[in-house]
Amino acid sequence: EDAVKILFTTNCTWAATRGMVSRLIALAGAGGRAFPTPADVARLSTARIERGVRCGYRAEALRLFAKRVASGKLDLSTWEDMRRSSDEVRAEIVAERGFGPYAAEGLLRILGRHDFYALDSWTRQQYRRFYPGPAASTDRAIARRYARFGAHRGLALWLDMTRRWHA
Repeated sequence: EDAVKILFTTNCTWAATRGMVSRLIALAGAGGRAFPTPADVARLSTARIERGVRCGYRAEALRLFAKRVASGKLDLSTWEDMRRSSDEVRAEIVAERGFGPYAAEGLLRILGRHDFYALDSWTRQQYRRFYPGPAASTDRAIARRYARFGAHRGLALWLDMTRRWHA
């Protein structure tokens, strides 16, 4: 479920993501009320997902991902194994169609791995609101500012960027 939701967050607004998730549940979830299983999604054609979920290019990535998970070819529990390096797990996630660096690093954060930043346009804009400077150097500025947090640098960035959401 988390992986699919992360896939749906790429290159769109939060409202669009929420819409895609709601439509996927209505299309394939048990009684339209529960998040669908990988097998439920894998049974759908790409065209059906595209029409019903309105997730554009993500439809094919979702179908392939669901098929790999449902068939056992992709065991998501291996991504939770903390004995494996974050770099190794990130590389496996990025190898899945539709999962770029942002999606992989967002999933790593959910899995308790905070050594990547999961940079997207919102994070970069928010960073420049808090720390003005040239947009061309934002990623380098982020890396310098949060490097001192080591394996928790991505968490430090996230907490800083969302500071207004917290009491």
